[in-house]
Formats: sequence, C-alpha cells, structure tokens
Amino acid sequence: MSNSNTAEAGLTAPHHRFWPQRLPHRITPPATSLWHNLAVSALRYPDKTALVFFDQVLTYGQLFDQAERLAAHLREQGVQDGDRVILLMQNCPQWVVAHFAILRANAVVVPVNPMNRSDELQHYITDPDARVAIAA
Repeated sequence: MSNSNTAEAGLTAPHHRFWPQRLPHRITPPATSLWHNLAVSALRYPDKTALVFFDQVLTYGQLFDQAERLAAHLREQGVQDGDRVILLMQNCPQWVVAHFAILRANAVVVPVNPMNRSDELQHYITDPDARVAIAA
C-alpha cells in the first residue's frame, strides 16, 4: 500500500508526517515462518555460511541440524505446542540455535536479558508461565 493510499484510507498517525517518503506506512508480513525460512535455506544452501561468531562459522545445514536436535530434546522434556520457553543467554550462535529450536518445537520464545537481576528473572519465569528454560 502506498503512502497516499494509506492516507486516503484514514490510517495516518501523527508520526507519519516525519516518515521518509520512500517507505510505506504498512508492510505485509511474509506468509512463511522463520522456521520454514531456515529449512528452505538449509535445503537450498546447506554449505553456505549462516553465522559467523569470532572465527567460528556455522552453515545453514549445521544450524538446521542443531536446531532440529535441540527441538527434539525440548519435546522429550515435555514441551508442548504453545508452551513458553525462556531463552537466557548472551548473544552467541547457541542463542540462535536455541531460538530456532524453540520455534521448531512449536513453542513460544521468551527472550530474557542475562543482565537482569533475580527479581526481574523471577517475573519472566512466573508471568508467562514458563516451565522450561534454556540458559547458558
């Protein structure tokens, strides 16, 4: 939808007057999931680099394989569709693997900043009813 169509439809917001002209006010989200996109990339480009962390390279095939194995483990641990899984670790390849694994297990990722204090962490555990956590 172009900016002019958005304005005509009455979907303007105060911040739109500062919005870059070349950018639309709305986007159409893709019909595919993040997991599906990884699976397709792993099939099409199994040996291409997906992640580089310092001098470590993880290919799409490796990322897919590791996420599949962790997702199977999550299901073995009792994670069911829609369950919340806390993801508590620093930015690293394992965070990405765990994020995709949670999605593959058809669960909900609850990302938690590892710099949080214990009372903040308690909130993240009790508020979303998370029963499982992946932590560094």
